[in-house]
Amino acid sequence: MPDFIQRRRWARLLDRNAARFEDLPTPEKGWIATMRLALGMSAEQVAMRKGVSRNAVYQAERSEQDGAISLKQMENIAAAMGGRFVYAIVPDAPVEQLKYNQAVRNAQQMALDEPGFATWSVDEQQDWKDDAAAQQLHDMPLGFWDAE
Repeated sequence: MPDFIQRRRWARLLDRNAARFEDLPTPEKGWIATMRLALGMSAEQVAMRKGVSRNAVYQAERSEQDGAISLKQMENIAAAMGGRFVYAIVPDAPVEQLKYNQAVRNAQQMALDEPGFATWSVDEQQDWKDDAAAQQLHDMPLGFWDAE
């Protein structure tokens, strides 16, 4: 398991890049067709550059829209059109927020197993959950991501 510093570096990298892709909608026709049409290239011209048939280019465009195209195929077609294919996993929120949300879920689950928890005051319950979440974030135990 990577150390804390390395995880923070990766988190910052993901957070910075998430901001870049935040408002990047996928074109209606898909990236392949959109790039090809923007360049004014026919499917046959792309096919010649890639060394495949025109039908293979059309099939790639359909496969992209269906979510069934391989990353390698996207890379090859992008290169044939003078571009490069870029992919990323973009977190729905800053990485630290995702980790905090999971720690809170874990603490809530742990509270169910805490003897007498239901009899505590609301403030005591919240303090206990806050402390349990903080401990979860600090320790990142093996089962940290098990619960959804």
